[in-house]
Amino acid sequence: MTNTSIVFHNKESIKKIVIRYLVCLIPLIIYGIYKNGFLLYTRDLIFFLSIFKIIYLLIISLIVYIVIDKLLFKKREFWSMDLLFLLIIPLFIPPNINILLYSIVLFVSFFLSNILEKKFKFNKIAFCKLVIIAAIVIFSNYTYQNVAEEMHIYSLNYWDYLWGRYSGGIASTNIIFGIFILLILSTFKSYKKIIAISSLLAFIILSFLLSGFDSMVFISSSAILGFILLSIDSLSTPHTKRAMLLYGIISGIITSFLTIYVNSNEGVFISTLFLSFFSSTLDKIVERW
Repeated sequence: MTNTSIVFHNKESIKKIVIRYLVCLIPLIIYGIYKNGFLLYTRDLIFFLSIFKIIYLLIISLIVYIVIDKLLFKKREFWSMDLLFLLIIPLFIPPNINILLYSIVLFVSFFLSNILEKKFKFNKIAFCKLVIIAAIVIFSNYTYQNVAEEMHIYSLNYWDYLWGRYSGGIASTNIIFGIFILLILSTFKSYKKIIAISSLLAFIILSFLLSGFDSMVFISSSAILGFILLSIDSLSTPHTKRAMLLYGIISGIITSFLTIYVNSNEGVFISTLFLSFFSSTLDKIVERW
């Protein structure tokens, strides 16, 4: 076990860790309100209360956490990594998500994750997010564009993409804020920066080589923010440094292919969920080297 696992045994430390992570998410949440709320309201494209949709999703996530972790599974401590995971998921959800659909599917997916984690080690964030996306594809309109983007009223350049003007998760499009958050998270002992940085570099380099400078794939906000925030899950990733490096490179490579050839918004979640099942195996393989 690494120091990260030891830190998590201290309940008071878990509270401090979760709060620090949550504070780092605030810039993304505020930008999400601005991009997918305020700007649309000023163009008379949404109602005033719709400005704060990301806040409603966060509140729903909190309620789901309390009901499942505290009432159904009788977990004692309020502050846990599950709380953090459930508050990260809404950031990556499409802006047009139906709130009732989100509530139901998040409840079901998180309930299932609590049952499955007794048998498997996997990334809960990626699992719940992909189940929600599957439900959207089946029961709703699957698109990451907000109302204004669907009307094609914007003319964007690379700088706009970096600042989050492009379509994506309701609060996960601002790459500049994401890099700033990565720098802060890298100072936390519990954060596996080796995975985040190695996966980012592998993804950017390979995506650039495969798609070229004319493509926006190598600056995909979903992938970049995904690498940064999914690395928060310490339990579903390798623990040794060499295994973390290998995990990160493989994650970046798989995500690059998935982003280019399958889906630009879900690639990082598919690869993260898939690799999380083999994290302990990577540790064992590296130990034999």
